[in-house]
Parts: sequence; C-alpha cells; structure tokens
Amino acid sequence: MNPLIELKVLAPVYGGMCLSQSTGVVFIKGAIPGETVAAKIIERKKDYSIAETVEIIDPSPDRIEPKCRVFNICGGCHYQHINYTRQIELKKEILKDCLNRIGHLEISTDINPLIGNQWGYRTKVQLKLSPEGQLGFYREGSRDIIPIDECPLATEPINIAITRISNIAPLIKKVKEISILSGKNLIALLKGDKITESTLEQFINIGFDGVSTDNGSLKGAEFCTFEGSTGYKYTVSPNGFYQTNWELNQRLIERVLGEADQAKNIIDVYGGAGNFAIPLSKFASKVLIVEENPHSKADAQRNIKINKLKNIKYISKSFEKTKMPDHYDLMILDPPRRGLTTAAVNAVKKIAPNKIIYISCNPATFARDILKLSDVYKMKSVDLVDMFPNTYHCEVIGIMEKGIYKGSALDPQRV
Repeated sequence: MNPLIELKVLAPVYGGMCLSQSTGVVFIKGAIPGETVAAKIIERKKDYSIAETVEIIDPSPDRIEPKCRVFNICGGCHYQHINYTRQIELKKEILKDCLNRIGHLEISTDINPLIGNQWGYRTKVQLKLSPEGQLGFYREGSRDIIPIDECPLATEPINIAITRISNIAPLIKKVKEISILSGKNLIALLKGDKITESTLEQFINIGFDGVSTDNGSLKGAEFCTFEGSTGYKYTVSPNGFYQTNWELNQRLIERVLGEADQAKNIIDVYGGAGNFAIPLSKFASKVLIVEENPHSKADAQRNIKINKLKNIKYISKSFEKTKMPDHYDLMILDPPRRGLTTAAVNAVKKIAPNKIIYISCNPATFARDILKLSDVYKMKSVDLVDMFPNTYHCEVIGIMEKGIYKGSALDPQRV
C-alpha cells in the first residue's frame, strides 16, 4: 500500500487535476489550488506521478459539498467540490496557461466567459445497463456500472426518464446502452443484442416519443427537435453530434452572429448538422458546410429543408480533401477535440478568408493551432464558453483576422 504524502497544491491543469511540486511533479485528483492535502500515489510515470487526495489538511474556502452522491466515483464530473465562481476562475487560468505556454500569447486582460446554468443543462446522456438491471454510468477508468437514480447535470425530462427506465429494467435485459436526447420531444437510442419490438414498445409506454436501435429498428419519432433563439428549428438524430448544453449554445450562436459582420460568403468547416450555418444563412448570401460525418449530413439536410433555406450547400467529405469552389470572407472552424491537422491548417491558409471564428473544445489544441496560423492571422479576441459546468471541459471561441504580428498573434489592444 502506498504511504500518504503531504502535498501543497499549486495550480490547475487541463484534465481535472492540479499540480504539486512538493516531491517532484505530481498531478493530484480531488484537490483545489491553495490547499494542503494528504494524497496517495496511484500511478508513476518517468517524469511525473498521479496522486489521489485522501485527506484535506488545509482546505480551500472554495471547497463545497458535492451535489451528487456518486461524485468522484462516476467519471463524469471533476469540479463538483469547488464553488462555481472558482470553477470559472480555474478554467480561465488553464486557458491563459495554454495560450501562453503553447500558443505563445500573452494575455493580461480578463477573459469574459459565457456562463449559463450550473445544473440541469445536459440535453443528452448515455447510460449503461447491466444484465442485473443496474442503470448508470461507468466507474472512472473501468467498465463497472455505478447505479444512479438521477444526474444533476441532466435536464428534468431526462431524470424523469431515468427513473422510469429503472422501473422497467427487468423487462429490457437485452439492452446494454441507452442514449437519451431531450428537446421539444424525448427520444432514445438502444444498443444491445437482439433487441425486440416489445422492448421498443416499453420505451414508448413510459413516455418516449421515439426509440430506435443501432441496427435500424425504429418506433415513433426518428429525431429530437430543438428551437433556436433566432426562430429556426433544429433536429438531430441519436447518432448525430450537437451541443448538448442547448441554452448556452444559443448564446454562443448569438456571439458568432455578432462577429459575422457583413460577411456574405461563409464557409462552416466541421459544420455538423448546421449549428452555425443555419442561423448565419439568414444574413449571408451563401453558406457552405463541410462535414464528413454521414449522420450529421442527414441531420443537416433535414434542417435545411425544415427551415426552407435555399442558400446553404453541403459538402460531405473531409476538409483536407475538399477543393473549394469559391472565395470566402468568413470561415467558421469547429473541429473535434484533436484540433486541426497540418493539412487542415494549410487548407485554411490556402482559402485565406478575411476572418476566422474558431470554436474549440480543447484549449491545448486551440492554442497549438492559432500558433500555426499566426503567420497569416492575428488574434482579435479569445473567450471562454463554459459549456460543461462541474467538469474540466470548456469551449473556447477565438476571433482571428488577417494580419501578422511579430512575437505575438494577439491584437495589441487586448494585451
């Protein structure tokens, strides 16, 4: 058994842990910067160790009681033990560190975050169901199912559905995984072996508007419907991608629309089901979506039709392999967590839009990519979007314009 060591907690790091250098470099789970904790080493690497907090010796005034009974057991949340104001400060600190250390950008002014509800914001959850009827999430780092009766991050309709699914668990033993989407309607995607028609009927009976399986069976509604703040309708299928914090997503869209200025020819790269393209199309002459995910393509085509839009074109292939037929004065970039490939960076420079709005779900890859683009683009502004309160995850929105700065890619008025 590893002995406990006393550690002074220094700073947050991306990934939900904190840094200590009391006895070499140690990344600590469950601590808050400024605290002194007793921790045990759970993993040793060549240049650092990972530790788990066991006892709080000198607690932070920002430490609070977690709301969820399975916090620190389920792997979904990382910051429930920290008050929300401090959570935002930690995320801002992590973002600034990534921009400075990776992106070579110095930011001395404050970051202005977009913030929404701390609880009840998730409109999609993915649940596991054991053969014994236990419904819940995987334990962090394992395939063990942690039973739950609610998730404080999920919307009220989802939590009601969790209770109802638990009640019918003995009748749906072939189901192994359940994805629930909650918007204007409630739908589910079931994964498992030989799921029967009667199982789908069970979900309809407990209040679902639609239920489908991974092998194509369907009963009721095929997709979930949301309403946008600019008056458009948005639909997504269970396998499609969308921003699960729908309320804050609307505020992010409003920010994007405000930065679109007088752009008339817009390209939306990694555009999914049209999250940005559809509201932008109301003001632009032409919008091109580039997205290779086939589920997102089907969702986007449906959304374009529902909203009766004639000025959106969709290219279903990878951005790196797409030959652009036109010049674009605005580019939206919303890549996956891994960020832009080298080929994608080169494609951006070749297209050379006047302005780029870069939305990222990973501050480290965001900082890396803006450094690669800094020989062509200057950074006008960078802000945090707290899409996932109580977790370490965060979105970043960066506004870039053509123009080269020596030494720093950030606009001098912002440093």
